[in-house]
Amino acid sequence: MEISCCFIVLNEEQTLGRILKCASQFADEIIVVDTGSTDNSKSIAREYTDKVYDFEWVDDFSKARNFAFSKATKPYLMWLDADDYITDENIEKIKAFKESGQDFDVAFMLYATAFDENGNATFCYKRERIVKNAPQFRFVDPIHEVIVPSGNIVNLDITIEHRKEKESDPLRNLNFYKRLKAKGVEFSPRMQFYYANELFYTEHYTEAMCEYESFLKKPAFVENQIQACLNCAQCYRHLHYNVQAYQMLYSSFVYDKPRSEVLCQLSLYLCNDGKFEHAKYWLKQALGKPNFSSGAFILKDCYDFIPYYNLAYCEYRLKH
Repeated sequence: MEISCCFIVLNEEQTLGRILKCASQFADEIIVVDTGSTDNSKSIAREYTDKVYDFEWVDDFSKARNFAFSKATKPYLMWLDADDYITDENIEKIKAFKESGQDFDVAFMLYATAFDENGNATFCYKRERIVKNAPQFRFVDPIHEVIVPSGNIVNLDITIEHRKEKESDPLRNLNFYKRLKAKGVEFSPRMQFYYANELFYTEHYTEAMCEYESFLKKPAFVENQIQACLNCAQCYRHLHYNVQAYQMLYSSFVYDKPRSEVLCQLSLYLCNDGKFEHAKYWLKQALGKPNFSSGAFILKDCYDFIPYYNLAYCEYRLKH
């Protein structure tokens, strides 16, 4: 199995060499597409590959990534970000997977994007990471771009780590969506979900609440629906609509069995409202192992540390 590793970069001199060193240990071809760097990114890229291309930025991540894919010549394509990192253990896993010669269309890997003070992943989710070099496997959506999976799909026990070394503009994505809206771009349900997330992250709670409520009326990916319930409940709570916050969390049960992230949030509200026995019930339900293959945003502490800690707190409050 031969793989082309594809990157799009913009002023990434701090981290680009780090991930290219990782990729060079298993990639059969490295493609780097620069979208307008003014630092040493292209010089660093040329230390690892002669396939460095310029792409005029057009406010569309999918177009840039698909341009990178168009330059690749190997049977499989892998995308990575300039501030990603792959541990030696996971590099060896990728090598072993390549050597297996397994035929597939789309391979999912875990993406770890938040870490504790000891470097352990606290937030992760699965992403389509390697795809067959075929026209149907291209990115869609101008931001929070994604490849729609189909065919023979495999889930791999391999983790890519997203480790930033510089602060990013917290309003970048929100402003991106606002530019799209100003251009009259019609949002798909998935785009509306991520737009609502950006409003939520930047504390525009009333606007986020309205977008989540609108999104939940449309057919969509079930994990996004559950996450929308969770985030919308937090909007309600921030706006002091406490009954609606409970109702929104309970409504997530309609889509699938309760997620531990939802149950931990529910128990927090119950504790804050002095309902410790009720909180204990839901905390016990939260204990378990996360299903990383679901595609959900996984907060690992919601499956062990947070429930155990809060159970102890509930017991203390009930006795005092």
